[in-house]
Amino acid sequence: MQGKILPPVLALVLSLCFVGGGPLTVRAESRKLAVGISALSAGYSPLYIAKGGGFFEKFGLDVDLILMESSPIVHGLIAGDVKLAGVGATRIVASNVEGSGILILSAMNDRQPYVLLVPPEIKEPSQLKGKKVGVAQFGGLDDTAMRFALLKLGLNPEKDVTIIQAGGKATRFSALQKGALSAIVIDPPYTLAAKKLGLHFLFDFIESSPKTVYGTVSAKDSFIKQNPDTIRNFLKAYITAIQFYKAHKPESIKIMAKYMRIDMPAKAEEMEETYNAFVRAQKCKPYIEKEGVQNLLNELGERMPKARTADPQRFVNMQFLKDLDDSGFIDSACKEN
Repeated sequence: MQGKILPPVLALVLSLCFVGGGPLTVRAESRKLAVGISALSAGYSPLYIAKGGGFFEKFGLDVDLILMESSPIVHGLIAGDVKLAGVGATRIVASNVEGSGILILSAMNDRQPYVLLVPPEIKEPSQLKGKKVGVAQFGGLDDTAMRFALLKLGLNPEKDVTIIQAGGKATRFSALQKGALSAIVIDPPYTLAAKKLGLHFLFDFIESSPKTVYGTVSAKDSFIKQNPDTIRNFLKAYITAIQFYKAHKPESIKIMAKYMRIDMPAKAEEMEETYNAFVRAQKCKPYIEKEGVQNLLNELGERMPKARTADPQRFVNMQFLKDLDDSGFIDSACKEN
């Protein structure tokens, strides 16, 4: 008998399973949710901890974290195959400009522990003109970061450099060493290797970057309206995980390593470097600030004219976070951890 061909997004969901190992036991009362994540990045640590620490279960949710590229995540959110997602803000805001109706419910943080890495011979931003710079994928976290760094350094991302999709972190790091790329955005633990090799940090995001929006928790507006209790419980789990993340270092590193597929204890030094950098950038109350969205729209306006006049408030729904904050839930979660 001939098998059925599944729709592309559904096929991805069913074939990839979820990040981090075998399935959990499903409680009868649990709400099953497919949640996309666009990279195995420490920037999504609160989601890993919400899953691995049992916080989703605590609030009645059975969540599958599914690794997908950001473009299929957007299509999945629109189609309804993916209910919520941890994904870069650039992709979400750009899709909303075009009418996707996807809204940001929470920020991961407004600054990332990234650096713009260049070869030792590049000392000034002007030396990047005409060069190739690499990102993992257009619209992803490091693409957003790359464009902001270039703008901050006085360069036009659309005209002064050629931005190419160059694969994962290890591939881009190798390409920079071989001279195939002149700049990449990296985060810990690659910063350790970069220092040992004598590579140059041209831009430090935590110290120098303007507020923007990098990683997000996002969902389709129709799903939000139809499932307010699910959104509320998801954010409760997420916020509880943030507080745990900030207060319980050894346990958090263990969960992060599992979901990021890092070999422990062999990579313990690298994981500690990663944790220390990312937890410093993590907001306790993950609101989206208007300034951050506006900065993102300004950058998008270089290639999407409609973004230039868009209202920043159109892209976010902070009401659920505000309600939880006003009720004392966030402060209470902080005290418990």
